Amino acid sequence: MNPFAKRLKVLVPMALIGVLALTSCAADTTDAGADDATRTITIATSNDAPFSFTDATTGELSGIDGEMFLAIAEQQGWNVEVFVTDFNTLIPALMADKADVIVDAMYITDARKEQINFTDPWYMQGEGLLVPADSTVKNRDDVAGLVLGAQTGTVFLDLIDTLGGSETQYFDSQAALITAVENGQIDAAFTDSAVLAYSLVQKPNPKIKLVSPYEAYFPGTIGAGLRMEDTELLADINAGLADLKATPQYLEILQKYGLGEDNLTE
Repeated sequence: MNPFAKRLKVLVPMALIGVLALTSCAADTTDAGADDATRTITIATSNDAPFSFTDATTGELSGIDGEMFLAIAEQQGWNVEVFVTDFNTLIPALMADKADVIVDAMYITDARKEQINFTDPWYMQGEGLLVPADSTVKNRDDVAGLVLGAQTGTVFLDLIDTLGGSETQYFDSQAALITAVENGQIDAAFTDSAVLAYSLVQKPNPKIKLVSPYEAYFPGTIGAGLRMEDTELLADINAGLADLKATPQYLEILQKYGLGEDNLTE
């Protein structure tokens, strides 16, 4: 099984359980009769930035997956509501009809496909390679002989032990890992690319950089999850996703949260 079969949780989700009504993509139904009312789709999320979360300032659905789904919903003419629960209860919530679709950076795996259907791939996501801004490191092969770091409790600990570093160091948080690269304590670090990229968008740091382009050792393909029987909804989401990918907005959403062309899928 892919080491990301259970997505690494670097950020702790908000302990919210409930339904938050969002109106950012609501269609005009003033003249619509009861039979023609705009369809409401409820998505399940763990409220985890930068993937799918409710913006604390605006109250609107945000994040990579969140904004992609809003674009699809606008194309389809849907209203969107959000059901928030812990990541490990997203599939049970879906199966209990508390939501229609999981929109939360869920990796498409064979084990999960035994329980639910997945849409076409939304984007790719894996680890990122963080180095000082003046580093000449371009890929994993270049880190041999360097001091390497990773966060405890992640699959990246095993990765750095295979790369021939002169020394390996472990850190309890991503913040400590970033600081270690910034102050020269370590020469390179491996961590979740989307979370790291988003942190650099939120707090730019000219002393460090993510290596790009970079081919992840632990790549994961992200999709939205649906119940097996909801084939019509699956087709509608896939159609909207195809339309989104044909526009500049697809890459713009990724770039807004620190990702880029390395993360595109066809």
